[in-house]
Amino acid sequence: MKIFNCVVAVVMTAALAACGGGGGSGGTPGFGGSTGGGSVTPATYVMQLQLQTSAGVDIASNSFAASDSVKLVATLKTAAGAAVPNEVVTFAESGSGLLQFTPTVATALTNASGQAVIEAKAGALDALGATTVSATATLGTTAYAASRNMAVTGAVVAGVDPQTLAKGVNFVSAVPADKSIVIAGAGGNGRSETAILQYKVVDGSGAAVPGVRVTFEAIPANVVTLNSTTGTTDASGVVSASVSSKILPTSVVVKATVTGSALLTQSDTLTVTTGTAVPGAFDLSATKFVLNRDISGDSSTIRVAVSDANGNPVADGFPVVATTTYGRVGTSDRGGCTTVNGLCNIEYQVQNPRPLDGVRIPVVVTGQAYSAAAGTDVTISDTIYFNATSVSEGGLYRGTELVTSFGALTFDSGCKAVWTGSVGTAKGFALPAGSTVTIDSLSSVVGASVTLGSPVVDSLNARAPELSSPSTRTGVALTFTLNEARTAGSTNLLVNLKAGNFVQQFPVTLNYPACTPAT
Repeated sequence: MKIFNCVVAVVMTAALAACGGGGGSGGTPGFGGSTGGGSVTPATYVMQLQLQTSAGVDIASNSFAASDSVKLVATLKTAAGAAVPNEVVTFAESGSGLLQFTPTVATALTNASGQAVIEAKAGALDALGATTVSATATLGTTAYAASRNMAVTGAVVAGVDPQTLAKGVNFVSAVPADKSIVIAGAGGNGRSETAILQYKVVDGSGAAVPGVRVTFEAIPANVVTLNSTTGTTDASGVVSASVSSKILPTSVVVKATVTGSALLTQSDTLTVTTGTAVPGAFDLSATKFVLNRDISGDSSTIRVAVSDANGNPVADGFPVVATTTYGRVGTSDRGGCTTVNGLCNIEYQVQNPRPLDGVRIPVVVTGQAYSAAAGTDVTISDTIYFNATSVSEGGLYRGTELVTSFGALTFDSGCKAVWTGSVGTAKGFALPAGSTVTIDSLSSVVGASVTLGSPVVDSLNARAPELSSPSTRTGVALTFTLNEARTAGSTNLLVNLKAGNFVQQFPVTLNYPACTPAT
């Protein structure tokens, strides 16, 4: 038997008559016994106090229900462990005054085992809280006592309606913890269409009350499915409400009311958002569209954006896969990417096989999404196109014609002329993004510069599978200035196309008239 003690002992001393006689109360030795020299050894006692159920089982928790009756068991023994019978023990409560004793005088006589027993219970079902009970026996002129703290709770026992014990209801938690679920049909790994909301019913001291009936209500109504409108608290005083999403995004709170009372609370706001991906909200873009075919590893980052029919980013973890016929895309562990907040990135790099001039590079990005309308997964796919070109294939063009001579230009009174055309490849592609165009004059009479079109901007219709008209070559403007051209003549100009460390040079002839700037 587990025993909890709080002992107060007062050591007795007494002066004995010269004859050495003496004695205690009936059945209780007051002194230890005389010695040959006439002295005595004082006896000491120990008082212990236990809390037991009405069936005599120790209550180790030091608490009992307001609807229960319990036993207070005081045990009186000598310091040597011998039971002390026939002594009066007085029980008392100090502090809260929660208890009612039987017998009401709160006294009992120790039996042959040294035990004095009375019953105790709460003065009322709502008399809840903590208190201190003591047991005291006086032997001779010395009082021996023990005390213990105990609590009266609102725990339920048979025959007591727990609704009468409930004094409050509190919202405890939600699963998922972020209080957000996805639209019906969008569930999956890490995405829940159902939330579990937990509430706790307590008594006046804050202790859990099991067996309490609770009613649930969604506000606003009908925006979610409330899977059960009622529930009953468990042994921990907790009751759960289950909420499932419908097909529209919304926000909702769930009110919990102790049935038949005005006690109520509501959950934190629960959001319903994020449907499945839809083709119309599947978007691809890239950091660069015209790459350098001469540089293995020249790259562009493809941004994949995925939303639902309501324009909300899809739930994290939506996977997409990318494929291409030229170069490489993705990584060795994942040929695509997985979205976070509806976004993810895939890298495309130039390498073998490389396309010929005029052949575009398609990158196809594909994902699978559940369609509530179709009742099955549907494929969502889009294609983004790149060009990979080389400055070695570059040239100047006027319309569709490769320019080898600037022809007859008209110079103004300041002896200046401007030629406009385009720079790019024979198949109409632009040079690699960032390429530079410069022009050198081989004559002191003619000065030349590029005034438009260098560096080459990254410009491409990323959606069109074929080149659209006009071509994607880059427009350029070249300005020529004559210096003391006293007679007409011609000269070669050297055009330089450069991308990284790769350079293409070619000559173009300029015919010019005699021209002296006006003063």
